[in-house]
Amino acid sequence: MISLIVSEENPNLPKDIKLVLNDVATFNMKFYPGHGLRNDEKRRMYMELSTIKREVEKGDAIIYARSYGVFDKKGIDELKRFFSKPVIISTEAIIKRLRNLNAKELYVVTPYNQRRHDYEIKWLYNNGFRVVGSIALGRTGGPAIASTPSELVINAVRIAQESKANAIYVACTILSTIPFIDKLSGRLPVITAASALIDETKEIINL
Repeated sequence: MISLIVSEENPNLPKDIKLVLNDVATFNMKFYPGHGLRNDEKRRMYMELSTIKREVEKGDAIIYARSYGVFDKKGIDELKRFFSKPVIISTEAIIKRLRNLNAKELYVVTPYNQRRHDYEIKWLYNNGFRVVGSIALGRTGGPAIASTPSELVINAVRIAQESKANAIYVACTILSTIPFIDKLSGRLPVITAASALIDETKEIINL
């Protein structure tokens, strides 16, 4: 069994991931504004995780499909120490998959408003990538992101396929991409937040 931890604002990933992985138990965490970097945010995050830890650890592996609290190596390492089972973390999986492609120059597509989009670009720069182009779909909040029409994503990636980037990254685990992942393929490799999590999980559990 795989234990999947998502934000309560994420209705898509639990459905999408079950298209690929069997026996998945979903655990919802409360949504709070912010990035989980402040000490008070971290305390609240781990208090909440403590309430579900016992049930979550019944899984053979744990997917933490959030960026909250794990934007840097310190946060990633803390979360891995917290659980006794292997943990696949969205931010770590994304960076690993992009590095495996040796993709130094990225075209980035996000569903976010401009402010959150810029934060994603900064995060990628801090991890050693150069962003040569990007599209923000301008959606704010979980419900708006979750209801993003697939055509918007497909068309944005189609534009990105014409760029001089090494790869295309499509952000956000709330954004549904798995049902139409084949429609994103083209000249450049495409990594989505959801596909990165799934590929990393398959490696961990040897599927």
